[in-house]
Amino acid sequence: MIHVRWTLKVAQTELNETEYQLLARYAEEHKLTVKEALRMAAHRLVLDDKIDPNDPIFRNVERASKRGRKTRWSVDHDKLLYSKP
Repeated sequence: MIHVRWTLKVAQTELNETEYQLLARYAEEHKLTVKEALRMAAHRLVLDDKIDPNDPIFRNVERASKRGRKTRWSVDHDKLLYSKP
């Protein structure tokens, strides 16, 4: 079995009284600690689950999933999608 050990970093910030009170109230209403609420806010900020609908990979699905003729799609995907060598 492989054990993974995560090294956590400490990030400090300053909040004005209003910001802190709003954060503390949010944490209390959601049965979280202030630390957990801040961590959740950081995750939401940096882990954006939205996709760019203009990204060619989402517009060219049919090109990648055609049956029949064998292609080099898995090898040449960057060139085919983004016109890069």
